[in-house]
Amino acid sequence: MAIDDSAFEEKQTERNPTYVFGLASLLNDTGSDMIAPIWPTFLTNQLGISTGQVQIVDGLALMITSLSKLGAGYVSDRTGKRKAFITLGYTLSSFARIGFILATLGFQYIQILFWKSMDRLGKMRGPPRDAIVAAYASEKKRGRAFGVLRALDTGGAAIGTIITFFLFAYLGYTGIILLAVIPSIGSIIVVSILIKEKRGKDVFKGISFRGLDRNLKIFLASSVLFALATFSYSLLILYSVSFGSDVPQQTLLYLLFVLVYAASAYPFGRISDRVGRKPVMVAAFFFLMLTSVWAYSFTIDMSTIIPLFIFFGLMNGALDPVQTSFVADLVEEGRRASIIGAFQMAVGISAFPAGLIIGYLWDSVSPLTAFLYSIVLTFFALILLLTIQTKKSEE
Repeated sequence: MAIDDSAFEEKQTERNPTYVFGLASLLNDTGSDMIAPIWPTFLTNQLGISTGQVQIVDGLALMITSLSKLGAGYVSDRTGKRKAFITLGYTLSSFARIGFILATLGFQYIQILFWKSMDRLGKMRGPPRDAIVAAYASEKKRGRAFGVLRALDTGGAAIGTIITFFLFAYLGYTGIILLAVIPSIGSIIVVSILIKEKRGKDVFKGISFRGLDRNLKIFLASSVLFALATFSYSLLILYSVSFGSDVPQQTLLYLLFVLVYAASAYPFGRISDRVGRKPVMVAAFFFLMLTSVWAYSFTIDMSTIIPLFIFFGLMNGALDPVQTSFVADLVEEGRRASIIGAFQMAVGISAFPAGLIIGYLWDSVSPLTAFLYSIVLTFFALILLLTIQTKKSEE
């Protein structure tokens, strides 16, 4: 027996689930982004991991994220349960943050791979949550809804980064990571209390990709290529280190990134509702290319590093709310969580070879070669994206 997402719409008429999940995301990301700005140097300075290995850790984490999303999306549609996966996801992420401290005690690289994987396994909450939000919002307001969710999520990231900026000198790496567990637990409480699940009629249609919209298939191929070209924010942080940045400066650069990300997510979501998803996705691809071009050609000191974090924030602000909306628009309700999960799995798995390739180029050739690789692949991904045919009403 699977869940009818319309049951959520009926049950949540007095409480918009978008804002409930937004609050939970804000709390969770306050915790995770207390860690995020110090994460690259925590790995390199505290654990002795190289820049290339950092990319491998981040790439593996994204792959685990995607596999968990596929599994959770499928089982969520199959069993009719959404809330259990969302709550479990937040719980796993909270426990993993304690594990980061344990990694300093021995077997650092192996432990950090394990605990980071557990943290990302918590992302299983994504497809069930997104299916609820997509069911609640009409297609014309779906980009806005995901924009709100992403804006609140990244708003938490800004709060967490500010906390780290002011407290790092007093608490250090260990104190900040332990403190980050507290708001993360708050997200578990919010979902447990404020989201009420109601089972409905059987609408599950399986995870088959047969009969999928042609445009969705092209979008998947383009997104996979784009994922192969994408690096993590950690790379930009470590790139700034080569120009002499210290931890407070790195924290401010990360704060700039999340503020741009938070401020642009909702507007990009609304724009996609008005002009269509495709133009905003084109913008996201362009911003990644611009980030790499700027890094390759124009970075000479700390002042020229700053635009990288602006462009990268705009890329994520355009990508995140609109990518999920695009997929949700092109698949029927009965397979929505499954297909969202499968799409995110394919994109996320691509992050692991991307991390291997970019990490290898960075460590063994040069940082500029890694950015050049990203430029070339993003260009081909953009060409493929432009072949998608959209409805006239969306253009």
